[in-house]
Amino acid sequence: MHPIIFAVLVTAAIGAIALNWLSAGTSLLVGIAIALVSPHPWVTQCRSYSAIVLKVAIVLMGFGMEVSAVAATAGTTFWITLLSLLLALILGWALMKLLKVDSQIGLMISSGTAICGGSAIAAVSQVIKPPAEKTVVAVTVIFLLNLVALYIFPVIGHWLELSQFQFGVWAALAIHDTSSVVGAAAQYGDQALNIASTAKLARALWIIPLTVILSLILKPKGMKVTIPLFIVFFVLAASSRSLIEANLVFDWLSDLSRYLLKIALLMMGLGITKQTLAAIDARPFALGVILWIALSISSLFLVYLIT
Repeated sequence: MHPIIFAVLVTAAIGAIALNWLSAGTSLLVGIAIALVSPHPWVTQCRSYSAIVLKVAIVLMGFGMEVSAVAATAGTTFWITLLSLLLALILGWALMKLLKVDSQIGLMISSGTAICGGSAIAAVSQVIKPPAEKTVVAVTVIFLLNLVALYIFPVIGHWLELSQFQFGVWAALAIHDTSSVVGAAAQYGDQALNIASTAKLARALWIIPLTVILSLILKPKGMKVTIPLFIVFFVLAASSRSLIEANLVFDWLSDLSRYLLKIALLMMGLGITKQTLAAIDARPFALGVILWIALSISSLFLVYLIT
């Protein structure tokens, strides 16, 4: 399709988001529809810019939270986060052997399920140094499951009559990428969004001990472990809310974060291609699905235990 038509469709979608006509989930769906109907050469850019916009949205979201609430949520979810992480890694290893999935692909899918999707896969790939095609398989499996989670988790949450707190924690534990966590929680309610964002960022920090342990086992050369900067800025934003009297400005920045979240999800959808969907191998996909279902059920059980 002509680039002008693609540009018109994207502009119309952004306008609909600005007018608040599209929810977070619908924004992603519109992006996918545009990408499949109107193939374009900017797939890589859409994916990379989506990640950047999402991180900015998360940082701005911090201006709508009190740092004490952030700390309380992180403390409350520490043990169930650790338990769900260990379960995902151990079960992922067992399923990898059972299904005879390539060990590098299996480790990346298990890590992405256990911690935070694509970010965990990227961190682990720095340690195990897989071929590019293996990383693509792992990322694609996680990405497709994220799309499913974005839509079915709010439905299941309402069906189970989960509270805002329960759903926020469950989404943070059971959904892979931060984008889908905040997207699903945004559809459930503002309190769920705040809880999910905080718990998810606390979960993301487990990338650090995981990569350190892998590096000690594999001893790769030149591997560096870093703390994601957007998490640091999120904490600073939440801290500023408690220290500075500028609530009107902070409320505006918090509202802006929700707009940017929808833009990020739209761009994520624009990064989908027919080739991406056709490249999935059955065994890695089966590993991802079974592991994700097991983590979703077990983490929901843990959420019920603490509430």
